[in-house]
Amino acid sequence: MSLKKFSELFLDLDSSNSTNNKIEILKRYFLSNEPIDNSWAIYLLTGKNNKRFVNGRYLRSLFSQIYGYPQWLIDQCYLKVGDSAELITLLLKNINTSKNKKISNINLDEILSKIVPELSELNEYEKNLEIKRIWETLPEDNHLIFNKILTGTFRVGVSIGLITKSIAQLINIDEEIISHRLMGNFEPSIDSYTFLINKNINLEELNSKPFPFLLANSFEDKIFKHPINDFQFEWKYDGIRIQLIKRSGNISLWTRGQELVNETYPELVEKMSCIKDDFVLDGELLVWNYKQQIPFDFSFLQKRINRKSPTRSIQIKYPIIFIVYDLLEINGKDIREIKLENRRIELEKYFSKWQNKSEHNSFDIFKICDLIYPKDWSEALTYKEKSRENNTEGLIIKNKKSQYTSGRKKGIWWKYKVDPMQLDAVLIYAKGGSGRRAGLYTDYSFALWKDQELVKFASAYSGLTNIEIKELDKWIRKNTIQKFGPVRSLKPEMVFEISFEKIQISKRHKSGIAVRFPRITKWRKDKKIKDADTIENAYEMMQKIS
Repeated sequence: MSLKKFSELFLDLDSSNSTNNKIEILKRYFLSNEPIDNSWAIYLLTGKNNKRFVNGRYLRSLFSQIYGYPQWLIDQCYLKVGDSAELITLLLKNINTSKNKKISNINLDEILSKIVPELSELNEYEKNLEIKRIWETLPEDNHLIFNKILTGTFRVGVSIGLITKSIAQLINIDEEIISHRLMGNFEPSIDSYTFLINKNINLEELNSKPFPFLLANSFEDKIFKHPINDFQFEWKYDGIRIQLIKRSGNISLWTRGQELVNETYPELVEKMSCIKDDFVLDGELLVWNYKQQIPFDFSFLQKRINRKSPTRSIQIKYPIIFIVYDLLEINGKDIREIKLENRRIELEKYFSKWQNKSEHNSFDIFKICDLIYPKDWSEALTYKEKSRENNTEGLIIKNKKSQYTSGRKKGIWWKYKVDPMQLDAVLIYAKGGSGRRAGLYTDYSFALWKDQELVKFASAYSGLTNIEIKELDKWIRKNTIQKFGPVRSLKPEMVFEISFEKIQISKRHKSGIAVRFPRITKWRKDKKIKDADTIENAYEMMQKIS
């Protein structure tokens, strides 16, 4: 199969907004191609560990050097297009390469397992010559895919869920099985694809893989119409969602992002290895304040994330805990189809057994989540509003009769989050967007008052409507004071309400504070910049929640 066929698939998927249409496009593609190319297609489209061989800036600079285009012109074009791979593809259309013999039979496997990896072995001069050669010998309609492979930017409207549905329909097998097979690392190969489409279910082959995670939906007021006793209430923690698996004596820690993190949290692996039963547990990993029995802020957990083989001193300085929400499998028996209230009974029974048989204090690192028992919805609201007192984000509400399915299913779990904190801030910088937002200023920086000076405290790019973005873009272009590359310094006139989940002291920021998940919630056209909040207001906010 030529690279052209995958290029056509990519464009067909990118131009379709219909889920059902995308599934049909994928099914036709899988039916018409070899297993190895189907395997690579899944690897690329789902973004599973896609490697970036060169970055976009490198690619733009290389094109400028080879073909004599001014760098400033290419950079200006990039601000309009927003994607380096797409920009270079468009510019290559103006390059006369007709004198070069075209490669017509190149396929995905050849380019991904041979040509591109070999580029990494070359020095910079040789690499530049080889990329130029490939540009000038690949057919024009293959340039986009080649450039995207180089930069690792396969952002197209295809999720693992769509791949799952298309394969499941193709071979007439339950989606849960395909979803489970796709969990974890997917190594592109004939064997990987053959295993994926195998109608025979062999549980041994799935031994080290997690189940697809069940996710919570945003809160809906219609829940208030149901009796409160229909639901189970838990604290919503701000940590890393983990499935802790012990099968055939082997421990695996899988994140929701399908990363195996045993090396990052070796103390948890060690403690859980002492349990004789096999199991699959769903829960949250946190850095824990054992003295106050509450979690530390997420910033403490960031000190452990992606740290391979943490030293003993790091483990002591940032002690972790695994809080279990659910029991999904016990001693080889999948119990996800059992009602939540019954799974909870099983979880408590086994936890008690494990605790009683463990050595003193060996289970500090592991606990099951506390349940909350509000007597009515008014009291549930009170619990939610007080959640910051124990450093949580609100409540998780779960239907007691629910099974553990995959994805964000309606009517099962809800996030009942505490209202965000808010400060009114002044817009001081803007930067051009990328992708679909290319050509517009959509990334913004905001400041608070400190004495008589505006000091940057947060950046945000979400929250405005498309109409507001276009209106603000026009204002930005008319009110620019200075340009620093792609960034514009702006006349301080516009005030915006900025919402965020957490606020804390930070020595890394000029303002002395850092916020988590900042986003724009209102364009305060009714306010002058003198009405914006101060750094002192931010510190007062921290004191109230501490």
